Amino acid sequence: MQAEIKEKIQVVSFFGNGQIKPILFSWRKRIYKILRIVFSYSKDIGREKIFYFSVECGGGMFELSFNREKFWWEIEKVY
Repeated sequence: MQAEIKEKIQVVSFFGNGQIKPILFSWRKRIYKILRIVFSYSKDIGREKIFYFSVECGGGMFELSFNREKFWWEIEKVY
């Protein structure tokens, strides 16, 4: 079962060597440590480039997105 969320979140991430790697995120007053990036891809939506990450945490699986132009993170889905 999956639930669509679409909420802005705070993410600690590593930017280097042309890559983005989320490390942990805060959502609904809880901190989630990312254990593994299962899948990632990017999509151009108009003038914006969005990077998507399916991540595994101790509390489940989540899809996060990073908007490069607006420089913000969102939680897209919970699996």
